[in-house]
Amino acid sequence: MKLSSVEELVELLKRNGEDLKPMTEDQVKKVESLSNKPLPQVYKEFLLQMGKGAGRFMEGSSAFYNEIFELQDWANELLNDNGIEPLPKNSFVFWMHQGYQMSYFILGESENPKVYYYSEGKGLNEFIKKDSLLEFFEKQLVLSGLDM
Repeated sequence: MKLSSVEELVELLKRNGEDLKPMTEDQVKKVESLSNKPLPQVYKEFLLQMGKGAGRFMEGSSAFYNEIFELQDWANELLNDNGIEPLPKNSFVFWMHQGYQMSYFILGESENPKVYYYSEGKGLNEFIKKDSLLEFFEKQLVLSGLDM
């Protein structure tokens, strides 16, 4: 199944019995204040629906309100430790996993931007350009063991 919206993701998670914990508009604005550009619509919708947690969805990953404000620094540390070029201008780190994997998107690119991925230990010396943010969430559903 291909996700066409965050709303569809929300329906799938609820059908799987996941407890979604939304952010308030003010909390989303605080996250947005980390950057000098507006957040993409798909990411804002994600935050407003499950920005503080989503049960098993992305469990164990740093992607929620309690850690969002640290992600850019943690990502820069990971890249520096591995001799990788620093994050590009207008990048926004939205996901890390166990301190050795990270993903970001470029602010202002689109409302459903491409995702760039790096993993320590996979022999990577640069970022891999992945699918859109919705497609990233789709893959996370599978990795979370949730029924699509």
